[in-house]
Amino acid sequence: EANKLVESANKKTNDAKPLVTAAGDKFGKISDDIKDFEASKKSHEGELKELTASYDKILELYKGASADFTEAAKLSKDETFKSYYEMSAKDVENTAALVSQNKLLTQAFADSRTIDEYSKKIDEIKTKNDALKKEGDDISAKLKKLEADVNAKNK
Repeated sequence: EANKLVESANKKTNDAKPLVTAAGDKFGKISDDIKDFEASKKSHEGELKELTASYDKILELYKGASADFTEAAKLSKDETFKSYYEMSAKDVENTAALVSQNKLLTQAFADSRTIDEYSKKIDEIKTKNDALKKEGDDISAKLKKLEADVNAKNK
């Protein structure tokens, strides 16, 4: 049962990856087009709404993957696997938090009235992103060690 949950979680995270890349690319193109803030915002209004919906779909996939890893951890009798699944859930949650920041960036562009207001929001989001990336690096290091332990047990 735990293996099925892990397969499900892995599928969800794999399904989310190309969506994250596509959303990032789309937002990058929109951001590159900011010459006249108001005109750019108006011309990309539909794309910004699509991006927000895309981020919602990605976040649902990550939420499901985290739940699957968490449930797999509960079902696991082996402490090494349990720890690995719990850390995998934390990793997915951290990735989801970063995606949430990207969604906030999209919303900030859509909701800001001026380029100055948008710039201020970008600075706040960047600060949060930096903290999340640092946390993610810590989680990844722990996950890598746990993965080595799991692989050793599987041999």
